[in-house]
Amino acid sequence: PFKDETARYYRTMQRYSTNLAFLSDVSMAVLGGELKRRERLSARLGDVLSYLYLASCVLKRFDDEGRQAADLPLVHWAMQDSLYKLEVALEELLNNFPSKILGKTLKLIIMPFGKIYKRPSDKLEHKIAGILQTPCEARDRLGKGQFLSREPGCLLGDLEQTLENVLAAEPIYNTVCKAAGQYLPFTELNLVAEKGLALGVISEEQAELLRETEKGRLRTINVDDFDPTELIQSIEKPKPKRKPRTVKSA
Repeated sequence: PFKDETARYYRTMQRYSTNLAFLSDVSMAVLGGELKRRERLSARLGDVLSYLYLASCVLKRFDDEGRQAADLPLVHWAMQDSLYKLEVALEELLNNFPSKILGKTLKLIIMPFGKIYKRPSDKLEHKIAGILQTPCEARDRLGKGQFLSREPGCLLGDLEQTLENVLAAEPIYNTVCKAAGQYLPFTELNLVAEKGLALGVISEEQAELLRETEKGRLRTINVDDFDPTELIQSIEKPKPKRKPRTVKSA
């Protein structure tokens, strides 16, 4: 229905939807009730249907949200990923069809040139990473519905605040590095804050932002830590003895 960059996805999905219906009829005609017992084959037919459904959801959401050009990298990634996995499932189904001759014939009809889709490229994934790391409308649409309240205990809200702090801290960090004549570690912003104050190039408020950013960064990357002695005590803790069961005579 459209002539933009999504047109080929619509054409591909229409073709594979028709092929799925055709394959389902052939499988039922050849295998009958045996198809239910051949779970690997029926599962692959289900995979094709699932990826068609997911791809349909992507195109529908893109259309419902006004076909925003900024969302196209997300659309391309989701569609290419879904259609690539669909073709893998379809190829595995045809390669393992009970009748080898029929399987090869069907493959020649349905996939004469083999798989036409590849995994999303690194270049496309780089664009996705840029959207995820930069506050923008496309990112807001992608995360719509998430609870991002900036209150204690809200993990996602804390992550969002830390991201905003990192972006706000970058120009301050660059100012300190320029004044110091060297690149300081961005992983120790608390030390950068002290250096900036000592050089007199940043204010106390800016230094506090650097310190808060460092705390948020550490909260994001740190993992739970356990004292080794606690683990040993847990392992060596004796199990309670079970009382012997008594069998009553009839």
